[in-house]
Amino acid sequence: MNNNSIGQYVLTSLQKNYRVTERELGKDAFLDKNLMHFHIRSFDVEGLGHFCLFDMKGMLGAMKMETVVLADWHHDVPLLNLDYIKVFSNKTQLAELYDTMIASKCEELQSACQKIKDSDSDLPAYLSGEHWYDSILLPCSYGKKVKARETRTDSSCMKYVDEFLAYLDKADKCDPAAKKANIRKFVQGLLDNGGPAVNQVRKMFGEEITQRLILDYMYGVGK
Repeated sequence: MNNNSIGQYVLTSLQKNYRVTERELGKDAFLDKNLMHFHIRSFDVEGLGHFCLFDMKGMLGAMKMETVVLADWHHDVPLLNLDYIKVFSNKTQLAELYDTMIASKCEELQSACQKIKDSDSDLPAYLSGEHWYDSILLPCSYGKKVKARETRTDSSCMKYVDEFLAYLDKADKCDPAAKKANIRKFVQGLLDNGGPAVNQVRKMFGEEITQRLILDYMYGVGK
């Protein structure tokens, strides 16, 4: 990103309309191994759910990664995951919406996000291969792999955030326990089936920290 990360953009946007409380993570907030440095911040968002910022730096600054999770269990909306990965002069940016909903189809939100995706159709797509969660990854999700100097992807991911937060005023309310259970099912799938971030954390720090990081800190469904 430029001076402000996508995570900071989401945090600032949330603070305009919600009471956001940062959790105390103690020694888990900063993890270091093999010249890779991880910083985890986890937040409770009153009337919405959970928000997480997960930063990683490595290769003496040549590699930077940021994962942002916005898990809403008060509104029947998708789970929002944002990723920014920069390695040397290339970057990958993702804005992914997962169907953890109870009944809603959120056509209006999907349509707005699809327009953002279509506006960048000339940019190279990020090809991630096949994954266990493909069936619940909404088609309007965004993924690009471009040169680091390309700023349109930054702007587009921020627009995804804007559309998601604006849609909450129109979204159906839902049973928080039921919605949280749906999100936990998705997260358990991550732990059971693996993924790039999960596999890396598990290999570096072991199962106990991985469980806390993914269930408690990233998605807020561990307890």
